[in-house]
Amino acid sequence: MNQDTILFCHEGGSCSEQMVAVDNYTKLRVISYSPAFQKGNIAIVFVGGLSTVLESFGNIIYHLTSDFPFHYIETRDHSSSQILGEGHFDIETSGLDIAAVLCKLELKESEYVLMGYSLGVTVIADGFRHLKVKPKQMIFMEPTPVFHYPKWTIKLAKATQGLKTMPLKIFAKWYIHNFIIDKNADAEMVLISAKAIDSCDPVKLKKTMVAIADYTLWDKLESIECPVLVIAATKDKFHVHDETLKMVSMLRNCSYIDLETNQRSHSIEAAEVIKENLKKMP
Repeated sequence: MNQDTILFCHEGGSCSEQMVAVDNYTKLRVISYSPAFQKGNIAIVFVGGLSTVLESFGNIIYHLTSDFPFHYIETRDHSSSQILGEGHFDIETSGLDIAAVLCKLELKESEYVLMGYSLGVTVIADGFRHLKVKPKQMIFMEPTPVFHYPKWTIKLAKATQGLKTMPLKIFAKWYIHNFIIDKNADAEMVLISAKAIDSCDPVKLKKTMVAIADYTLWDKLESIECPVLVIAATKDKFHVHDETLKMVSMLRNCSYIDLETNQRSHSIEAAEVIKENLKKMP
């Protein structure tokens, strides 16, 4: 088990790591945390964003695992995934992956909360229809219902599909930090994206970009029956706020909170918001 995994385990709690087979060709990394004292609280299942690292959510994980069983799933685009053959990296396949992991975790109907960040939101929202056991609630952190990749980046990804080269990572960081992120208003996003790029598998990342470039989530939202909490960060230019508000208007049973920046949305404050929200669940 990696040392960073243990770092975010709350005092007295325990954590374990496993590679879960979601089909005959693919295994995903799943990290499970248990609080020191079992309080009968609902379990939280969290799906991160595109190549995002555990460390970026350390404050939230540490604070939540004092009270809640917590499962962290890394999607197949992560370098940790084990894939035989070419593999598929589209949203629906990743949604089916999450459904398979939930079956392996043996969670029961309405006895867990399903939470996602960015791409993780897209995956769990699309995959909701495939879940054999539905969550009691879903939490969408800075959702990405549409992927706004410039056309030239997709052409570049296709042209360099099989290459694992450092220059591409360096270029990606330079471009995102100078043309996508508002470094003054939301400096935390610079760190989050840099860690994700540094840890990524370039081949998997490029395959994912190509597979999801034309995807939109809109037609999947109406089928989500459980309550949803949407956590936004309006100063984050990486995620389009107008699209977040459109999601809120389309979801059947939705509450919304704006934490303005990624520094706040990845902090203990966000964990407290989640805890308070869970306390209000019937």
